[in-house]
Amino acid sequence: MARGRGVRPRSRTGEDQRWLDPLVLPSLAVLAIVVGYPIVYTLVLSVQDYNLIGNAAPRFVAAANYQKLVADPIFRQALVNSAMYTFGSVAVSALLGLALALLTEGFMGRHGRVLRALLLTPWAVPFVVVAFLFRYMYLQNGGAINAALLAIGAIDAPISWLNVASIAMPAVMVANIWAMTPFFFLLSSAALAGIPSEVLESARVDRARGLTMIFRIKLPFVRNALIVGSLLMTISNFNDFAKIWAMTQGGPGYSTTTLVVYVYRQAFENFSFGYASAIGVVWLAMLLAFAIVYVRSIRVV
Repeated sequence: MARGRGVRPRSRTGEDQRWLDPLVLPSLAVLAIVVGYPIVYTLVLSVQDYNLIGNAAPRFVAAANYQKLVADPIFRQALVNSAMYTFGSVAVSALLGLALALLTEGFMGRHGRVLRALLLTPWAVPFVVVAFLFRYMYLQNGGAINAALLAIGAIDAPISWLNVASIAMPAVMVANIWAMTPFFFLLSSAALAGIPSEVLESARVDRARGLTMIFRIKLPFVRNALIVGSLLMTISNFNDFAKIWAMTQGGPGYSTTTLVVYVYRQAFENFSFGYASAIGVVWLAMLLAFAIVYVRSIRVV
């Protein structure tokens, strides 16, 4: 029998299948205002020559801002710096967090809880505080890092860590890794605690020990948690402004300038909102592409 008009399709349980539930409309409205409007407005600004200096009216320039990006060497350097800062920090933090989780897995009792709490302490420190803490530790005269290295004879003279282009980015990454490792430690510890005891007992019966137990039994259970955590931290680090700005403000030169710092400078120092919006659109497109690839990789594994 042909289905008549106006009859809603029903699922196997007999319930109506609606393509949109009215209960989610308020949430969709909030998302449209908070997320959708800024994105659309940024797209509009990205095809305009809009600069607050001179009080000139916005002028439509089509793809001129995007063409300018292609020829902009600072944009290319900011893109490379963003990739180095983001992927380098996430990779090292994930490995350190996993290693700490494996090392402390057998620590029980009060001392184990105290040790875990101490390892999680950096995650509780605000990012701006972390930035200023390491900034003072990196001081050429009076900094704790130079004092320690001089005391053990590792260096002959104090190093200006944040004022040398070749070492400024690694120095900032160290602060970021210190602040981010507890997140992966907590994530890995929770994943390890969720491994069924039957699986571990069966592996021990089969004489799985040491690296075999880690790589063949434990890592497959931790893998998906690390993948999801890495995705979240990649997006967070790609958007990280506070630590870099508080430590170096993108300098010396442009050695620590990332995309978010470059967008800030274009928008709030040069007042070139059209060009800054074009950078933001490219930035958003790259994050979306990365997220899609990452989520599909989870399905594959």
